Amino acid sequence: MNRININLTSSRALLLFESAARLGSFSRAAEEMNVGQPAVSHGIRQLEEVLGARLFKRRPRGVELTEAGSRLAARLQSGYAEIRAGIQDVLAMSEGNERVTIMVSTSLASYWLMPRVADFKKRYPDVELRCITQDTDRDVRGGDFDLCIPLGHSRWPGFQAWKFAEEELYAVCSPGYLEKIGPVAGPRDLLAHDLLILEQRYDPRFDWRAWFKCVGIEISRPLDGATSNDYSIVLQAAIGGQGIALGWRHIVQPLLEQGVLVRATPESVRSEHPFYIIAPESLPLRPSVLALRDWLIEQMTGAPGAAAGHHSGSANRLSTAR
Repeated sequence: MNRININLTSSRALLLFESAARLGSFSRAAEEMNVGQPAVSHGIRQLEEVLGARLFKRRPRGVELTEAGSRLAARLQSGYAEIRAGIQDVLAMSEGNERVTIMVSTSLASYWLMPRVADFKKRYPDVELRCITQDTDRDVRGGDFDLCIPLGHSRWPGFQAWKFAEEELYAVCSPGYLEKIGPVAGPRDLLAHDLLILEQRYDPRFDWRAWFKCVGIEISRPLDGATSNDYSIVLQAAIGGQGIALGWRHIVQPLLEQGVLVRATPESVRSEHPFYIIAPESLPLRPSVLALRDWLIEQMTGAPGAAAGHHSGSANRLSTAR
C-alpha cells in the first residue's frame, strides 16, 4: 500500500479541490474561494503530483472528475461540511448573531443549498445559518434543529410542515459518458449501460426498479451496477463519467443547468409524495426561522413561502412524462 506524507498535501490545495469537485467548475471554485482561476488549476495540479493520480479530466467545455477524483471528493465532502459548520459556530459565537439550524441530506446541502447560502447571508446578514447533514431520518424525531427537510415520506406527528419540492426523477449522466455510449433510444436501453445504484437507508422513495416500472418496463432480474448508500457518492460517480444515475430533479437540476450532467433519456417520473420542510411544534417559529423557511421555498419554487400546513400523506399515485 502506497503511503502519502500528509504534510506534503497542502490543505489549501485540498480546499480548492473540494470546491471544484462540489461545484463542477474551476472558475466557480475560484469565485467561491475568492482567488483567480489559475490558482485553482495550480493547486489541483500540485495535489495531483503529490497523489500521483489525475483528479480531473480537462475538457474544452469544462472538467470532469476521474474515478480517483470521485473517490477523493466523496471522502472530503463530509469532512469539510463538518469543518464549515464548526467555523460557522465559532463565528456566530464571536459575532453574537442569531443562529438558525437546518438539517438536510449531504447531497441537498452540497448541490443545492450551499451554492445559494451567499444570497441568504446577503438578505439576512444578522442570521447565522448552521447546516447539519444527515443521510437517514433516524434522528429527525429528536428535533435538534429549527427546520429539517426529511428524506423519506413518513408522517411527522408533532411537526409543522410546508411543501418544499415535488418528487420528480429522471436518468442523468455526464456529457462525456453520453458521448461515449452514444444516443440512448429509450429507457429500456439504459439496462445495457452502467447504472449507478443508491442503496437507501431511510424510508424508501425510489430505486431503479420502481422507476423502470413507472415507464412501463418490468425488471425481473437483479440490477447490476456500482452501489452506494450515499447519494452524494452516486452523483459524484455520475459527474465523473462512471455511469447513469437516477436524478431527483430538485437536487440535480442545478447540475444540468451548469452542464455538469445531462439527461440520458427524456422520460421522467413524478410521485405524489413531495418533499417537505418540517419544524418541531414544541419550538417557537422565531422571525429568523420564518425567514429561512420562506427563503428556502422561494429559492426552490420562485414563489414566496407558503402558509403552514400539516402533511397528512396520500396514496402513491405516479405520473410519467416525456
